Amino acid sequence: MRVIIIGSGIAGLSAAIALRKVGQEVALYERAPELREVGAGISLWANAMRALDHIGAGDSVRERSLRMIHSEMRVREGRKVQVAMAAEAIERRFKLREFVRLIHRADLVAALSSHLPPGVTRYGHECVGVEVREKSAQVRFQNGQTDEAEMVIGADGIRSVIRTAILGPEEPRYSGYTCWRGICPRPANIETGYVGEWWGRGQRLGITTIPGDRVYWFAVKNAPPNTRHTDNRTYLQEVFANWAEPAQTLFAATEPNNIIHSDIIDRPPVRNWSKGCVGIMGDAAHPTTPNLGQGGCIAIEDAVALARQLATGAEPARAWEAFTAERYPRTKQIVQDSWQFGQIAQKEGRLTCWLRDMVMALLMKLSGSNAIVKNALFDIGPLSASQPYFA
Repeated sequence: MRVIIIGSGIAGLSAAIALRKVGQEVALYERAPELREVGAGISLWANAMRALDHIGAGDSVRERSLRMIHSEMRVREGRKVQVAMAAEAIERRFKLREFVRLIHRADLVAALSSHLPPGVTRYGHECVGVEVREKSAQVRFQNGQTDEAEMVIGADGIRSVIRTAILGPEEPRYSGYTCWRGICPRPANIETGYVGEWWGRGQRLGITTIPGDRVYWFAVKNAPPNTRHTDNRTYLQEVFANWAEPAQTLFAATEPNNIIHSDIIDRPPVRNWSKGCVGIMGDAAHPTTPNLGQGGCIAIEDAVALARQLATGAEPARAWEAFTAERYPRTKQIVQDSWQFGQIAQKEGRLTCWLRDMVMALLMKLSGSNAIVKNALFDIGPLSASQPYFA
């Protein structure tokens, strides 16, 4: 069967690899003129690494990523709320090959792309519509070209054209907070393999080390939607002026033009992901706020689950129905949990934040790592019954 995939991000590339593994012919279309994924790091939890192993891409990603050594939570003054959590202890306790791997998105996209032969991905093709026919679907592109296949996969992100064709137009849900992201050299006082999140009142700072002796950081602040500033770095230096180091060091070490600013949005979970042979996956189906670090991870899981349905020989419409039935409960829970986590983390009141930090510290001590790793322990399973199982 021939399959068209729209979007060559993490979801689309993973799907292309997985579908080719189960014998499908794939054409992957991307609106960008060339391979690129810029500006941010990503955490790949154990569930994502297992899924990558199932499609044969795990080792390629390991070569380009760092293993997380420890993580912690602090408040803006620098005081620890959660004592540093050692990844090695969690890996030993739960028999994990790795708990979390840290990578730049560009490196992840490059690693995945290396598993596709030339000609599979076609750049400079912006999808503008899709027409569902009796046993196929035709995709239209802005450049005037069209293509037709027995199945179409929308992996084109939160503002998916394919999703709009299925569900109609709808605006994403704004979280109430906006985010700046940047990459800079790793300061000497930040250990390689470190991941930290620092909480203030209506503000957060995230720190993740990535390969190349670099740090990926994000800064979050409550704000009205679409609030913009002419000089993002200067604004951050002012807003986070009373925060402990390394906040100011990270901002100063990042080129102003390389700071990315975007509002944090998602969509409330919906169960309808397909129409006939056309369907959606990844952020197109279940976009989530980044609070749990699972957005890219569950997109990779999606690729395995969808390919497994096609490996059974199911017709596209039936495959989409079975895929949705399998994936909706897990992705719905992650979207909801991440939204709720963000609402708690972004509280502003002085007393409310003091109580929040006290409760978080207590919960960490009582629950240990179980609450933190619940999503990472999930295994989507192999592509087919005949595939070796990576436990």
